[in-house]
Amino acid sequence: MKSDNQHSIKELLQKFVQKNGKQQLYAERVVVENWPQYVGDVCARYSNCESVVNGIMRVKVTNAALRFELMNQKTTILNRINADYAFPVIKDIIFM
Repeated sequence: MKSDNQHSIKELLQKFVQKNGKQQLYAERVVVENWPQYVGDVCARYSNCESVVNGIMRVKVTNAALRFELMNQKTTILNRINADYAFPVIKDIIFM
């Protein structure tokens, strides 16, 4: 059993993020790291989420056919990402 002054790193990090108003920034970082979970392993093999700035995700895709398919599935991907959060983290995705 934990005493009152013992907290996990996860709890401390969440408190810090909330206290400093960095929920959006933290969520954006988590989305970049979890890109393969949102599009699947096969798509992730040929694409790389490079960054998220102000809710705009930039994804580099090495296969033209896959880029076209991801563009067609953009709304589905956005919904899948934002469903994990209480607020919209990603506003748009740019496939390069």
